[in-house]
Amino acid sequence: MVNNLKKIIQNAMNKSSNTPTFDTTKVNNEQEPQNQSNFDSEGPVIQKQRVKKKDKPLKVFGGICLALGLVTLIFFTPSTSVNATEAAKNALEKKISTSLPAGTVLLSKDENIGQQDYTITHKYENNDTKIWVWDYAAEDGDYVQVLINGAPVSEVFMIKHKPVEITVPAVGEVQIKGIRDGGGGITYAVRYDLNGTNYYNSAPEGEFNTYTLIKE
Repeated sequence: MVNNLKKIIQNAMNKSSNTPTFDTTKVNNEQEPQNQSNFDSEGPVIQKQRVKKKDKPLKVFGGICLALGLVTLIFFTPSTSVNATEAAKNALEKKISTSLPAGTVLLSKDENIGQQDYTITHKYENNDTKIWVWDYAAEDGDYVQVLINGAPVSEVFMIKHKPVEITVPAVGEVQIKGIRDGGGGITYAVRYDLNGTNYYNSAPEGEFNTYTLIKE
């Protein structure tokens, strides 16, 4: 009887020792990602790389557009053409024109046509009038200044094909002074609104042409 009881207890202990046991702590640890810390640290890096990959084509496209824009600006911007009409030839010969608009270009490069003063008699009713000054030859960096009776009424400015508009008195002396020669002489044109006439002239550095305005 005792021996049978011992056998029953022994068998129970053996079954207990053979039953698999589970360590919940171990299971939970094994279920967690092994590289969680690496995942957390690499996440932003991967995201940045993805953003860079997305932005790169846009940056390349933007660079191409910028380059094409510069090429278009340099090679396809229309330049002011030289007027080769009979009226332009007469204006260059006589140094005066009443038919050509302000901004007309007569030469592709500077040519010294001499300097001259003018007396302009008019019947203009207003006390002030407008003049337009521009370079009728090459835009080569010539600078001038407009004076009234010897006093400056404008800043020193570079003359270009696009006329610069200035308001001056309808009576008095208007001087256009040569300030800096960009090369080939300071050649300029000036149009007076009071008589609708263009005057083509030149003014060496430090010298000026006088336009005496007299109201009848």
